[in-house]
Amino acid sequence: MRKIIFVFLLLSIFVGCNNNNPQGRIPISGEVILDGKPLEQGDVLFLSTPGSSPVVTTGSPIKNGTFSLTAEQGLIPNQEYQVQFHSIEEIPGTRKEGNNPMELSVETRDIIPPQYGTESKEIIIVTKNKNKLRFDLKSKPQE
Repeated sequence: MRKIIFVFLLLSIFVGCNNNNPQGRIPISGEVILDGKPLEQGDVLFLSTPGSSPVVTTGSPIKNGTFSLTAEQGLIPNQEYQVQFHSIEEIPGTRKEGNNPMELSVETRDIIPPQYGTESKEIIIVTKNKNKLRFDLKSKPQE
């Protein structure tokens, strides 16, 4: 009987410790500033750098200059990540409606320069004590 109770207690502890975060990810939050002002809307994407294991790709919407990821969606501490930013806006004067009311074409552009987007060289490493980030982006290269 004692063995059964012991096994039950062991299983209870194991199940209690089992969570939705087996990789030990941590929550991440931060600010995104573009030309000195909070980025109104967009997305931030975190991509494991080549050779990292396990591979993590995650992201968050940016609203009023802030973003956050829960631990389950977060980053693994002490691993390198490439960071990309995107903020898509409609190009004024490009909205066209077709004959069908469901037809609508709009041209858009990413207001974030490529050096912070698809061509980003921004690399970060987070730790349990350094999981609040701030990114200061410039729409024009520094001279």
